[in-house]
Amino acid sequence: MKATLHRAVPPAAIPARLPPVFRPLIDPKQLGASPATLAVFPATSSAVVTANAARRLLARLGDVSDPLVVVGYNFTQDAVAVLQEAHATLFAASSFWWSDARWRAIRQR
Repeated sequence: MKATLHRAVPPAAIPARLPPVFRPLIDPKQLGASPATLAVFPATSSAVVTANAARRLLARLGDVSDPLVVVGYNFTQDAVAVLQEAHATLFAASSFWWSDARWRAIRQR
């Protein structure tokens, strides 16, 4: 799964860059005043961001001085840990809090 990247987005412009289902998730108080790098994962309930997807995102970004805002339908616990370690601000439409291993097991059934 791959995120769409938008660089140097003013906080007030972030909702306009999102699919409609994600727009109500954004809390402007969490965004700060600085332009951010925005990563948007697919807006479908089957789009669960795993730790591997989070690591690939961070590798694509390299060294970014802007704050990182990541929006997705759902993140595994492992993905949340990876992105929080990178000081990203996360917004999710759902939170089932499964681990990567549990998500893989469910998908294999």
